[in-house]
Amino acid sequence: MKTRKASDERMSEMTKETADRIICDYTRKIYGFALSKTGSIERAEELASRITLEVYSSLLKQENIPNPAGYIWKIAMNVRARFTDEMARAPFVLSDNEPEADDFTEKLLDAETKSKLRLEIAYLSRLRRKILILHYYRNMKLADIAKELSLPVGTVKWHLSAARDELREGMTKMRNTGNLGIAPITLICLSHDGRPGRNGATEYYLKSKLAQNIAWAAYHKPRSISEIADELGTSPVWIEDEVDTLEENGFLDKIGEKYLTNVLIEDPSPEIDIKVHELYTACAKEVAKTYPDRVFEALKGLDRSDIYIPGKDDSLLDWLGIAFAMREKFNTSFDDAAYDRLKVKRPDGGCYIASAWVEKQYDLPFDMRLYTSCGPMRRDTNKYPVLSWQLTTCYDTRKLDWADNRWQDYEYLYEFMTGRITKSPEDIEKYMRLREKGYLTADDEVNIICSRPATCIENSKLWSVIPEPDANEQALLDELAEKLKRLVVPCYPEQMRKVAELYNSCPEISMYVIERLVASGALKKPSELRAPGLCTIMFSDRLPE
Repeated sequence: MKTRKASDERMSEMTKETADRIICDYTRKIYGFALSKTGSIERAEELASRITLEVYSSLLKQENIPNPAGYIWKIAMNVRARFTDEMARAPFVLSDNEPEADDFTEKLLDAETKSKLRLEIAYLSRLRRKILILHYYRNMKLADIAKELSLPVGTVKWHLSAARDELREGMTKMRNTGNLGIAPITLICLSHDGRPGRNGATEYYLKSKLAQNIAWAAYHKPRSISEIADELGTSPVWIEDEVDTLEENGFLDKIGEKYLTNVLIEDPSPEIDIKVHELYTACAKEVAKTYPDRVFEALKGLDRSDIYIPGKDDSLLDWLGIAFAMREKFNTSFDDAAYDRLKVKRPDGGCYIASAWVEKQYDLPFDMRLYTSCGPMRRDTNKYPVLSWQLTTCYDTRKLDWADNRWQDYEYLYEFMTGRITKSPEDIEKYMRLREKGYLTADDEVNIICSRPATCIENSKLWSVIPEPDANEQALLDELAEKLKRLVVPCYPEQMRKVAELYNSCPEISMYVIERLVASGALKKPSELRAPGLCTIMFSDRLPE
């Protein structure tokens, strides 16, 4: 009873993570229920799959369930009633006898049907496919198959009989290739929000065209491996391992025998892009009237005795200050609790929300590149008293890629500043990396802003002088968030709407404000020399000489 009580207490706070845990906790119980009501393994699997799918879909729509167990079994009874009615209209009797030979074996040798049969065998589950191949192609007896697979003989008989029935049905129907088999999509902007794992993040797991299209096929509704294969116009054999990998690493959720994608995939359209752009532009227009001037004024009063600015170019500090202010101070309250519930813990140590965009080509009446950024990115190291903050935009010359912002770069820069790195052969690789990044100029000048001491960013001098938005400015941002949620969130499938709502509750207008400041001349475009280190600061216990 203690275990049951603890489980139900956990279930009362509904989150996606909780829903996943509920499904895991109740899978065996649901199957036991289905088996007791059907008396058939095949029917039990089908009924359990339907119950599991309906429970999971329903849970994702709930915020709180006072009596989870009662809620789940009510759904189970309703699904069972519908299932019973369906079976009554199309009765099916499963025999536990040895499968009849009839003409099945002959069909295996029929050249005319061989190609079609091979395709349908590929659509069987792994276990049924293996049993059928062992029996008909390798001539193994059922008892030997049962021993090899550690299964009861009766179970092997049932799977073989069911496989034959599936093949007969499959041989008589036309399989339709989905659109993805003809015109596969390409995912771009593969990104993450959180901590990447040992293997990287979204860009590692969704790097192949196959993985991308599997994710897209199961994005809008749950699909089985066979259904995904049909969408991709391929054999299930070729996607099974990829599906397993995506499921094991949290990019697909398994619901019964079906899969549902757990990646926030943007499916852009010109109509939505234009409406979103208009909302951001209107908000940024009003914000730019007041907030940047307060930031610039605050920067004038910043104590610069412990701050290094390349070439003593104060415009670089203006860029950093505005970027830092807009990304760290000017925002709605981010729901950290919701984020913790929605992010996925990965087997490789990663813990993040994965996202991507469907690549589409169409013209817009504005240049989207002006409003695209990467970050803010924080980097630190245990080796030296060093940490950094960076925002990458279209105005610098860095790659729009989080992975290229390496924590080792700041270690190398610290070593150069302290004389540990020279142009000697043993240091040349580190030195050239700094030169290639542009963090060192041709004259060996450190090319990013540095501040002392190395402290928590929230305790830094920069943080202390940057003003918070006033009530009117905050109201503008809150209003934008509500408009975005009403416009954008309904565009996502049900399982991703909580993530979409979280992201759109904290709209990011920094680049829209910056674009207006550049256009007005309030921000001066950086020179070719200074562009590599734009909107970057390194905190350390040392400053460049």
